[in-house]
Amino acid sequence: MTRIASSSPDRIRIEDTALRRQDCLSRVQKDLAPLEGVRELRANPAAGSIVVFFDHGQVSPAELERRVEQAVDAALAAPRKARRSIHNRLNRAAKIGMLGSLGASLALAATGNKRWHAVTGGVFVACLGVHLGLHRKALLR
Repeated sequence: MTRIASSSPDRIRIEDTALRRQDCLSRVQKDLAPLEGVRELRANPAAGSIVVFFDHGQVSPAELERRVEQAVDAALAAPRKARRSIHNRLNRAAKIGMLGSLGASLALAATGNKRWHAVTGGVFVACLGVHLGLHRKALLR
């Protein structure tokens, strides 16, 4: 899979959202550093990118692009942790709760059962509160 965003005679820019995670970023840097012709690596975890500076006198740009692509693919294909963080699990449960309670609330509203419609609406608002609480930092960016 191509992750090379741009290439010029002495540098290659690699972009992938997985490079925003420090473990993936360090694994890719470790795999790219020993490649022939690589002079310097500059990582930007916020952008999910790495810029590879190289000496094009030692190896052709096309060959280095191929080697970089192989190294990045191999590094990012390494097995990830199977366990989800508590944050992700809680957010997933909140979203499932929102979907279920919204469907139940709408169905109960159609039947005219106001009491249970209000209860399921309250469950929806509670799940929405959990979801918004988990994403509070992203709300005001």
